[in-house]
Amino acid sequence: MSKDQISVEIPQEIITQISTKFQEIKDLLTPYMGVMTVKERKSLPKMSDKSVAFVNKVVEYTVANPKFIPSMMDAEECKKDYTANQTLLPLHALSQQIGEMMKDTIMLTGHEAYVQALYYYGSIKLAARSGDAEAKTIAEDLSKRFPRGKASLENKTKGI
Repeated sequence: MSKDQISVEIPQEIITQISTKFQEIKDLLTPYMGVMTVKERKSLPKMSDKSVAFVNKVVEYTVANPKFIPSMMDAEECKKDYTANQTLLPLHALSQQIGEMMKDTIMLTGHEAYVQALYYYGSIKLAARSGDAEAKTIAEDLSKRFPRGKASLENKTKGI
């Protein structure tokens, strides 16, 4: 028997509340969010941890020494973008933590349900081989998940 790492039943009212709150968060953020294509994401220079201090100093210098602001630079827009970036970072970190917890829980619950289902499938196949007609019907239905049976499993282990 497999190790039971998680056992949860999330009440529907909790799921409904969470879904509502996520939708509220999405609705609150949407007017302030930008959307890019994958190509656009790849093409942009990005501000990394090392760049944050640099941009912060530039913002401070544009306030203290505005005479050096080049004509192609919008210092106010730079400051506004930097502030928005720094404001969103902790929210993004929190959303990633929630996402990782959900991903882990989905993986664990899926793994455990699948292993238990395989136990049942093995039991059904054994009963079908013993001549149980009802088990044979169930085994035939469940075997559709594994269309090529043993040969497919052997091929997977051989890397074919």
